[in-house]
Amino acid sequence: MTRDELIKLLKQMGIHHSSYSFDKIKNSECISVLKQKTEWCVYYTERDKPELIFSSKEESNAYRFVANQFERWISN
Repeated sequence: MTRDELIKLLKQMGIHHSSYSFDKIKNSECISVLKQKTEWCVYYTERDKPELIFSSKEESNAYRFVANQFERWISN
């Protein structure tokens, strides 16, 4: 999955752009994807405290994880 494909999917799911970010960690209640050295890291920030929830050497795996995470949250 590419970044553009993820953005398109999240829009289709009705996810507001403030709920995710790329290349930097953002504010609370946000999933962020950024590259750190050789890993693509996914952080979830709650109460302004980011927590690493996934990492992969493959960028596409990080985006797929984010898509799956939002799908789980929506279905609950």
